[in-house]
Amino acid sequence: MTYNFKRPYRLPTDYKYILKWTQAFSHYSSSIFKNGQKVFIDNNCSYSNCILTNDKGILEDLRYFDAILFDVENNWDDHPPIRAVYQRYIFTASESAANYPVCSSYFEDYYNSTWTYKLDSTIRWSYVSIFDKNNNIVGPKINMSWINAMLPTSAAVKMKLAGKKKTAAWFVSNCYSKERQIVAKDIGISLAKYNMKLDVYGWCGNMSCPRDRIEDCLDLLRKDYFFYLAFENSLAEDYVTEKILFLPPGSYIDAGKLSADEVASLILRAINYRHEYEDYFR
Repeated sequence: MTYNFKRPYRLPTDYKYILKWTQAFSHYSSSIFKNGQKVFIDNNCSYSNCILTNDKGILEDLRYFDAILFDVENNWDDHPPIRAVYQRYIFTASESAANYPVCSSYFEDYYNSTWTYKLDSTIRWSYVSIFDKNNNIVGPKINMSWINAMLPTSAAVKMKLAGKKKTAAWFVSNCYSKERQIVAKDIGISLAKYNMKLDVYGWCGNMSCPRDRIEDCLDLLRKDYFFYLAFENSLAEDYVTEKILFLPPGSYIDAGKLSADEVASLILRAINYRHEYEDYFR
C-alpha cells in the first residue's frame, strides 16, 4: 500500500464523502446504507453534510474520500492501493466474529475506527436500543444499570400465564449453526429426564409454523409455552440480534452460563412453583 503524506487537492466543499468499499454492503436491507445525503437528514444526524456512496469513481482520486467503510464480509485481498494519512478507515461488522473471524495480524492498527456489535466499538452497531422512561438511550452497554425494585407481576399478566401447558419451544430456520444445535439438543435431553419436552419448529425439527402465519406462531408461544429458546446463529461475546435483548437480570435463564441440566432444573422449578415463574415477568 502506498501512503501519501500530502493531502491531494480537491475543490473546497463542506461535504464529507464516505465510500462503501465492499459490495457486502449491498445485501443490507437497513436504510442506513442508502447512497446519498438523505439518510443523514432523515435520521436527524448531528452532521448531515455527508455523502454516502459505493461509486469508487465519483471522485477523481481515492484519497479524496474522507472515510472508507470496510465490511467484515469483505474480500481481504481487496483494499485501496493508495491511502492518505488523513483518511479514516472504518471496520464494520454486524455479523458474529465466530462466523467471520479476522485473524491476520496485517490488519492490526490498520483501521482508525470500528463500527460493530461489540460494546467497546468506536461506534456501536446494535439491533436494539434500550430507552429509559424519558426516551433517552441508556443501553446496551458493558455495565447496564437496572432498577432493583421491580413492580410485582400484574394480575392481568398472571391471568395470561395461567393457561400455559407446554414446556418450551424453539423456532429455527438455520440448521447450519452447530453450536446452538448442540446446546438445544442437550437441553432437550435434560428436559426429557423430567418428562418434559422441547418442541422444535422449522426445518431443524418435526413441527411447523409457516412464516406467512407469523402472528399465529407468536400467539401459540404466548398462550401455550412457558419458555422460548432464543439462541443466536453463533455464539460470540456481545453478539445479540433481534432474537433476544439485553434484558434485566431475573427476566430470563442464561443458557450460556449454565449446563443443560441446570437449565432444565430451573425450567422445572419455575413450572412447579408458579410464583417463581411469574417473577420473570415483573
